[in-house]
Amino acid sequence: MMATWALIICALGSCTIHLFFVWRMRRIIASRQQSTSDTINHELSNDPHAGVSVIVCAKNEALRLNTLIPKILEQNYQNFELIIVDDHSTDQTQLILDQWSTKDPRVKGVTPNIIKARQHGKKAALTYGIAKASNNLLLMTDADCVPSSVDWIDLMTAPLRAGKSVALGYGGYSQTSGFLNALIRYETTLTGGLYLGQALAGHPYMGVGRNLAYQKEFFVSSGGFDSHEHIPSGDDDLLINHRANSTNTGVVIDPNAFTWSEPKTTWMSLLRQKRRHQTTAHLYRMASKITLSLYSGSILLFYISVLLLFFNALSNPNLYWISFGLLILRSAYLIGFMGPIFSRLKSPDLRPWTPLLEPVLIYMQLVIFVWNSVSKPNHWN
Repeated sequence: MMATWALIICALGSCTIHLFFVWRMRRIIASRQQSTSDTINHELSNDPHAGVSVIVCAKNEALRLNTLIPKILEQNYQNFELIIVDDHSTDQTQLILDQWSTKDPRVKGVTPNIIKARQHGKKAALTYGIAKASNNLLLMTDADCVPSSVDWIDLMTAPLRAGKSVALGYGGYSQTSGFLNALIRYETTLTGGLYLGQALAGHPYMGVGRNLAYQKEFFVSSGGFDSHEHIPSGDDDLLINHRANSTNTGVVIDPNAFTWSEPKTTWMSLLRQKRRHQTTAHLYRMASKITLSLYSGSILLFYISVLLLFFNALSNPNLYWISFGLLILRSAYLIGFMGPIFSRLKSPDLRPWTPLLEPVLIYMQLVIFVWNSVSKPNHWN
């Protein structure tokens, strides 16, 4: 009986911890006024027309560049350049860049000539692109992304023009059919809600390279990627984790500042991507490790507690009802409290599916953790 009560207390306690983080995420719901009047306020900007360098790293992205480049060139912001770093592509990427550079002088295709062997990868390509940038304001995105509006550059760089060193944006994935797509968008929405909510609470811990802006001097003064150049991931989250803080970081949650990417279409490609992402966690600041451990641990603890209660129901059938009651309770607050978060990040269709997607996501993350314990990924694309 004592063990049963201990499991029930663990389940309820883990829900309480998780609710704390959900409440942090919900800051993005009420932040529209802040993001449009404080963070996105041109009257606060020292120079509303400061030059911006949009930087994209491309490795065998010839087809996608023909979609991305026109979307960037149609931006309303007047003073910008588009630097695309061809990271040793073997397709027609260089040809595409030459064609666009001829059409529009704002497009600058660059190719690193000599890179130390230990620096091969996206970080080296991005560092090279930053070195070639003519402007102090840098805006990063990926070759498979498209901005959601013609005001993307303007909105994402407004915090920098207002004096911030970093501007965190949201990069989502396009909606298609199927369970895999729903899981990808669910995980992305959760991650976005968490890192944006934490940043609004004064605790920035990561950003995403699909939509991230910072000042060039911030990158240089941070030492670039020197402290973590030995791993393929971390060009976005580790840079922010190590140097961003409550005073130098702005958050942009205007839907017109979002970017949208093509989601993975196979389970294996998704697992490879998430394996790369998970390799950075051990290099986070200790405070971030504790925060994320509490968040993930609270979810895992709930399902372990409920699972053990379910197994114990073999000797006490009443525990079936307790197990189902706890699951229903969690489902209710997931749908009720997190629904507006999904709506804010343009994924309202996921709201009724959160009770199913959450345990699947936890299982996938455990698989990746075990897999990475056996072998480490070593490629960025």
